[in-house]
Amino acid sequence: MENRVNLATEKFLNGYNCSQAVLSAYCDLYGIDEVTAFKLAEGFGLGMGGYKDECGAVTGMFMVLGLENSDGELGKGTSKLDTYAKLKEAGKVFEDKFGTLMCRDLLKMEKEMKSNASAEELAAAKGKNLICIQCVKCAAQILADRLGKK
Repeated sequence: MENRVNLATEKFLNGYNCSQAVLSAYCDLYGIDEVTAFKLAEGFGLGMGGYKDECGAVTGMFMVLGLENSDGELGKGTSKLDTYAKLKEAGKVFEDKFGTLMCRDLLKMEKEMKSNASAEELAAAKGKNLICIQCVKCAAQILADRLGKK
């Protein structure tokens, strides 16, 4: 599972948005091809399509947790409350690390991160926001920790 954290990070650094990177790093576990995952998550980058609401990396993480936990019983909703609880647990881990789940608040951290970054770190970021890289890594790691226990 640890390789999936690196995979999500690489995908983000190479053009995927934050939500696409996280979902695509895990989609094969659920029989979803990468193109479908990429399309599904496309509108969730930059905090829900640019609204800067819920972090896209978190949204991608939540999609994976839904795939993992849902019983898929159409119309019954028997796993829904358990899935919500698992999302809240994972969201809390993310929020404990960054203080928020909101893209707009996370992006406020970028200026300070850039001022404290080395030239090598900035070059490795390939023009991406440093905070976003950290969010993708964190969301992918939360998934690795949860899915690796199975």
